[in-house]
Amino acid sequence: MPARIAIAAVLLLANPASLRAQPQPEFSSPKEIAPGIFNVGTVRLDKNTSTVTFPAKVQMDDGLLEYLLVSPQGPVHETLLTSEAAPQDVHMAMLLLGARGMIQKQAGKEPPRIDAEYLAHAPKLTGDRIFLSVKWTDKSGKEQTSPVERWIVRKFFTPKKTVKIMDAEDGPWLYTGSYFYENRFIAQADGTFAAMVTYPGALINNPRTGANDDQIWFVKKEAVPPKGTPVEFSIKLEPAEKPAK
Repeated sequence: MPARIAIAAVLLLANPASLRAQPQPEFSSPKEIAPGIFNVGTVRLDKNTSTVTFPAKVQMDDGLLEYLLVSPQGPVHETLLTSEAAPQDVHMAMLLLGARGMIQKQAGKEPPRIDAEYLAHAPKLTGDRIFLSVKWTDKSGKEQTSPVERWIVRKFFTPKKTVKIMDAEDGPWLYTGSYFYENRFIAQADGTFAAMVTYPGALINNPRTGANDDQIWFVKKEAVPPKGTPVEFSIKLEPAEKPAK
């Protein structure tokens, strides 16, 4: 199947009503560079390992977080990482892996304003389970790899007004897949790859307790390399459960 037809087919499955009604933004054509391995713009798709990888860098090594990863044009003042990759190319690669999000449920809805009122009643998001990791080279020249959640902590006040600090739990994230609104793919328009605080417009959301609180997520500064450190950001799709015989 020609690349352009394959892309149209994938997007049609993801959001048929939006595609019928409006012209869509240009998505990069997947280019196979080895058996089962494709480049989608600056994004690498490996069907053999069910992973999507792309370059990023550390944006914050201390402070309060609302996002995990955004584009340089996104809300960089409250994110752990930034990437020059296109969110729509990441989404294309994830769709080609077979990921499903909540895109059809959100299509046509105006992006919400993330404030206290919204978060108090934020809907529970759904999507495929994914695992996120980062790879980087430390000061000694040694290559390191870590689940990205190990760079994050929760801080909150106890009833006695003391600060309690807890590591973010290891485990999966949700591939929610963003959605289209008025001919805009919201993740691309906003530059939002992954959110710490519930946001349907992001490709990826945080399923951990406290995701509806925008005052508790912080950089674990003793774990994160210096600001500006290049990293390889990796998304691994959890295999679908096989139906019981």
